[in-house]
Amino acid sequence: MTKKASLRSRVSAGVIISLASCVAYAYCPPQYQENTVAPAFQAAIASIKGSIVSMDASLSSILLMQSQRLSSAIAVMTKQKALSANQVSEATLNSTKMVAQGLNDISTAERLKKARFDYGGEFGQGYNPCKIMAGRNLIASRNADLSSELTKRVRTEIDSGPGKYASVVDARNVFTTRHQAYCTADEVASGMCKSEGTLPGADTNVATLFTPAMEGSDQYVAKNAFINNLAGIPDQPLPAASSKSADAQSYILDKNRRDALVSPALTALKDIQIDSSGIDGTETGKELPMSQLMDKEVKRYSGNSDGYTAWTRSLVSQNERGVIVEVLKVKSLELAQKARLYKQYEVMEAQLAALTALQAQAQVKQTEFSSQRAQTTTTQSVIQ
Repeated sequence: MTKKASLRSRVSAGVIISLASCVAYAYCPPQYQENTVAPAFQAAIASIKGSIVSMDASLSSILLMQSQRLSSAIAVMTKQKALSANQVSEATLNSTKMVAQGLNDISTAERLKKARFDYGGEFGQGYNPCKIMAGRNLIASRNADLSSELTKRVRTEIDSGPGKYASVVDARNVFTTRHQAYCTADEVASGMCKSEGTLPGADTNVATLFTPAMEGSDQYVAKNAFINNLAGIPDQPLPAASSKSADAQSYILDKNRRDALVSPALTALKDIQIDSSGIDGTETGKELPMSQLMDKEVKRYSGNSDGYTAWTRSLVSQNERGVIVEVLKVKSLELAQKARLYKQYEVMEAQLAALTALQAQAQVKQTEFSSQRAQTTTTQSVIQ
């Protein structure tokens, strides 16, 4: 028991001494050991600091490079998104424009189709509108042109026209020479003509007036010859020395009266000639006779012609407006025909007025003759 306690005491004392020695060594180390360990610690600390600084610089460089890459990537992505948005916007705009253009084209096409159907030559303007309009304009211009030609040709183409004088002998020679082109076989047989003419009897046949002919042709010359045969030989001119005498003045008055009475008939004959002849107009030049132009217009609507066949065929494709236009064209032609008929009535009225005046003049002459005869009879009775 005493030995165990003594041993424990010894061990405890040794441990305490050892711990005390370690603590004392730690606090008060030997000088030679600090000089050896301190430089190693300083070198290690410097190395560690250098490594830390190097690592910090490397990490900073890496972070900067990665930040730049990230910024560049973000910028590229932003640009790509902006480009994509612009492309989408542009594509949307182009698509919208194309849709709007398409709708506009469809609307324009619809309006064109409607206008073509309502006003086009195939459906809404009647039969061949350009041709019909040109023909109607030609007739209107030709009618005005020929009206101005009538007065001039009455004065220049009729030998015994109003106010014209000529030597009776010379006029007979002209008439005889002119008639040679119209001698008939009977006239040749009787010795009046040497040979048969190119147009036998044309200068004495009224059908010559109504035969269509162009100015300058033999048929047109025959029309002038026929009218001159009806008008007769012109009046003999008076000598200049006796033109102021009472007999001369009476002769001139009788000539003027006769010219006025005959003028309606001569004008009517010349009007028929001009209507059936292709004369040279002042404005329209040489053209088909007015009678043929009107005949073509009438036959288009009355039948029995190629124009009528084409006209009736075109009516099948016409809409309501086109048919109405055709009705108006027919009505306008009817008005033109009535205007021509009215003009003919005016000529007839002038002829009837001239005939009435001639009959009245003949009645006056008959009354004067009867009065003179009664006076002569009375005188004879008194003498007896």
